[in-house]
Amino acid sequence: MPRPLQEEDRAEPVIRRHVMSRRDEKRSRDLEELSASLAASITNTDGVLSRVVKLVSSFLGDTAAVRLLAEDGVTMRLVAAHDEDDTALSVIRNALDALPHDITRALPHSLPVREAKPVLLQGSELRDALGLMGGEHSAMVEDLGVHCLLFCPLRVHGHVIGTLDLWRRNGRGSYSQRDASFAQELADRAALAIENARLVERLRAEVEDRKHNEENLRLTAELLQRADEQRRALMENLVSAQEEERRRIAVDVHDDSIQAMAAIGLRLQILRRHAPNHEFAERISRIEDTVTESIGRLRSLLFRLESVSLEKVGLARTVERFAAELFPDNRPRFTVHSRLATEPAPHVQAVLYRIAQESLTNVQKHAKAAEVSVKLHEEDHGIVLSTQDDGVGFDHDDVVRRSLPGHMGLQSMQERASIAGGWLTVDSKPNLGTTVRCWVPV
Repeated sequence: MPRPLQEEDRAEPVIRRHVMSRRDEKRSRDLEELSASLAASITNTDGVLSRVVKLVSSFLGDTAAVRLLAEDGVTMRLVAAHDEDDTALSVIRNALDALPHDITRALPHSLPVREAKPVLLQGSELRDALGLMGGEHSAMVEDLGVHCLLFCPLRVHGHVIGTLDLWRRNGRGSYSQRDASFAQELADRAALAIENARLVERLRAEVEDRKHNEENLRLTAELLQRADEQRRALMENLVSAQEEERRRIAVDVHDDSIQAMAAIGLRLQILRRHAPNHEFAERISRIEDTVTESIGRLRSLLFRLESVSLEKVGLARTVERFAAELFPDNRPRFTVHSRLATEPAPHVQAVLYRIAQESLTNVQKHAKAAEVSVKLHEEDHGIVLSTQDDGVGFDHDDVVRRSLPGHMGLQSMQERASIAGGWLTVDSKPNLGTTVRCWVPV
């Protein structure tokens, strides 16, 4: 006779989907943090490489290494690696340095370069790959408990410039397809940042070569203009990539997670009606409440991710809709006032909207305000967004001093404004409210 379905069996799919939704939300924040962090160090290739391996290692909990192809397209060398465990990092660095630099002799390590897609090695394939490092290095890597390798090509503008290598040790399972897709997304964004950092460095070198005479001053001005155009193009690409990622996650959550959980809720209702006793029905009812609460949180997440209305109704109206959702029953009271003659470009809209979101969310979480106002107006060939509340305020210097790594908050707003070529200020004192002001050029 089949085993009766237990309460835990029914709850498990709900919990699993809830965990997957939370993981998607975290990965969206991780991608956003990576893009903002790489943009902040775009003028320094070494800085970009260091941030890539450190952030990827922190996101996935593995040893992360970057190897780049030389200009000849044949030799490849290790340029950056990170692991919180210094011993493991030293072993893996030495092992990678022992590999043949000629990629024609480094199979399967060079497969992602040739095929331009992620390659996962484990079992006998992993042992063969370790064998290329020599017996001593291979044994030391095995002693670390490395049980799988994920190589992701660094792809940019249709070609591969190197690989992002992830080494997973004992204590964690093998990479899933979702892990591989996420790692490849990280690799693609890193490759774009590395290529742009190289471009900026090359432009700087050209400027240094030409600044010694009058004619070269003219060339310098042209090169600086090109560098600024590249920076603006990168900013637009980063903002577009972030918004596209948010849309993709929103669609996945709506079409998969919410629909499945709603179906589970209906089945639980039917099961509760046919429960053999009151106690069993109460247990099912509690699970229904959990499902309903989770659906509500997912719908709230969808609203925060959504930015389509920017194109349809404009920046001010979209901010007003977000405030209405965030402050139900007009508590605190809020106003949105715009003096914009025309709507800004889409990437400028997105930057200002995300800053407004973060600022209003901070009001909701911390301010205990009675009134909050958002204002938009044009100034100095740009747009000023200001958010003002009459809440409890805070000591800005103290908050900045005690901020922890990974906490976006004020830092996230500062980075968005900086990437867009603008500025952001925060004026707040205890019991005197808070004013956030930012300016973004159009």
